[in-house]
Amino acid sequence: MNHYRFARWTALTTGAPLCALGVIHDLVNIPSLNRAAARGEIAPRLLPELLANVAFGGLALSLLGALLVLIAPELEKGKQIAWRIGLAIGAFFLLCGLAAYLWLPEERVLVFALLGGVVCGPLLKWHKEFLSE
Repeated sequence: MNHYRFARWTALTTGAPLCALGVIHDLVNIPSLNRAAARGEIAPRLLPELLANVAFGGLALSLLGALLVLIAPELEKGKQIAWRIGLAIGAFFLLCGLAAYLWLPEERVLVFALLGGVVCGPLLKWHKEFLSE
């Protein structure tokens, strides 16, 4: 498997689950917040803001995953712009995952750092090939 094809495969295998994860995030957390508000665990005045934040988070995950899926064919062609977009998305997840772990030191929050590392790893390893376009 050549480097470009591996970068494409990596973008597809991380992007598609991110799309699904964003949808699942919203499908699980929005009803959960509504139930918590109905039980009085969340102040009613805070519910709209929390719902908007949760919905935005899920949509953002899905959008970034979709972008990875969309740039995958361009990565296989060795396009520099696809490399830059993929690296930006991977770095975002890597840094957010590490920041989340520093804020809440539980291993489960490192999943985002892991996803970012999976995206960034091959792109950084073979960066010269993408930058020689």
